Amino acid sequence: MFPDDINSTEYLEALQNALDGPIVRHEIMSTPEYMKVYSAVKHYQDYACVEPPAMTTMCCNRRLYNWLISYMTKNIRDIKDKALVLSGPALLDFYITQWEYFQTTHMLIGRLFFSVDQQWIERQCKQDPNYTCISSTLIQLWYFYLFRRLTTHVMSNVISLVDAERSGRAIDSTLITRLYKAYVELKPEGIAKCNAEFRERLGAYICYYENPYINAAVSYIDTKTHSLRTPEHMREYIQVLSELFIQEDERSERYLRSNSLAPMRNKLNERFLRSEIGCIYQMADLMFATGNDNNGLCTIYALLSRFDNSNVLQQFLDKFVAQAKKTITQNCPEIQASTDGGKAVFAKAAVIYLSDTLNAHLDMIATLFCNNSSFTKELRHVFAAAVNTDEMHSRLGVTPARLAAEFCNIVLKNSKTRSDDLGSDLTQTAELMLHKAMDVLHASHDKGLFFKFYQLHLTRRLLDNTSMSLDLEKTAIAMIY
Repeated sequence: MFPDDINSTEYLEALQNALDGPIVRHEIMSTPEYMKVYSAVKHYQDYACVEPPAMTTMCCNRRLYNWLISYMTKNIRDIKDKALVLSGPALLDFYITQWEYFQTTHMLIGRLFFSVDQQWIERQCKQDPNYTCISSTLIQLWYFYLFRRLTTHVMSNVISLVDAERSGRAIDSTLITRLYKAYVELKPEGIAKCNAEFRERLGAYICYYENPYINAAVSYIDTKTHSLRTPEHMREYIQVLSELFIQEDERSERYLRSNSLAPMRNKLNERFLRSEIGCIYQMADLMFATGNDNNGLCTIYALLSRFDNSNVLQQFLDKFVAQAKKTITQNCPEIQASTDGGKAVFAKAAVIYLSDTLNAHLDMIATLFCNNSSFTKELRHVFAAAVNTDEMHSRLGVTPARLAAEFCNIVLKNSKTRSDDLGSDLTQTAELMLHKAMDVLHASHDKGLFFKFYQLHLTRRLLDNTSMSLDLEKTAIAMIY
């Protein structure tokens, strides 16, 4: 029962005893109990509004407001004191549980003291900025008296748990996930704002969770790679760094919000890749030149692909196509070095070499570089530029267009009459050989010359009845056009 005299100490003591159940002991308040407390607060407010003079009303409301703030402050401080003696999973579970209780308390207090908010505090806030609505005040109390004094302790335990997971021990990952969600839900007044609009509503999460988590990840990777950041250990550094990045990316997807992944990636890139980018490019040059470390090239590509800046990956692409052009030009068969087998044997060797070299690099792009369309486009451009140079014409003795036309004629002629030209390649399908010729033709800048010689050879095959088959002739024409 509440005393009749609302100005008595007993009245506020009765109100405190009624609130201790749901707020301190976390008991579920029944509807009759709720209505009893609500009626007591409403009665207090009604008395303050009708009792003259106006100063009495203001004093009564301030007294109730101050009592509520003092009551909640004491409860929050008690929670903080209990949390400080805990550690590990017990601490995280305690904080999360208390935050969930507080949210229920926050809602309950808001409903019980709704009339105070509406009838007095809103007017008082306009006159005195030190007063805020009860809802905002409770959040501020939690933030200043518990959260800010406890968050360093909480985050050190979060990072300890993550480190335990890194070392192979099993942890309850749901505790960390629930904790960062609790940080997101806490949105006190005056917390530092973010420049990015989509991150403005993340509350205390960015400053007090995201930043410490990312800094701890940087510190961990730095410890693992510090001794390897030298030119002589660069190959091992790249491999170890890639493995650590993969592990941390997977871990971040569990323990960070999705819009924290980009800041995490950018921080790791700047700390461990940007400063070593020159050495990484040199290592890529060496791998391209030797051609015996595809796994290393794949690793470098994956690391450089983490940058949002396309110029970083473009430099890697430039090195790839430069090496491809060098391979195409320098290793292509020369007409002067051909055997006594004649021009047909040379044409076959040259076309097959050019086509196989192109397709080997395309396979490299598909296998090592995630079938990057920019790499494919640039490779085809470089291949076309290489086969149309004067140097290539000198090596081949003819233009690529003429070479492709002669090779098509070899493939399409009756095998019995030209078996000496095709040699052991008779075991391959004619269509496969035609595809090789098309690789050279499509790279040629003088397709008109190809058509001229192709039509001439086609006419002779048809008139002399030396074509392998009309169906194959139709297939070849479909490939060309």
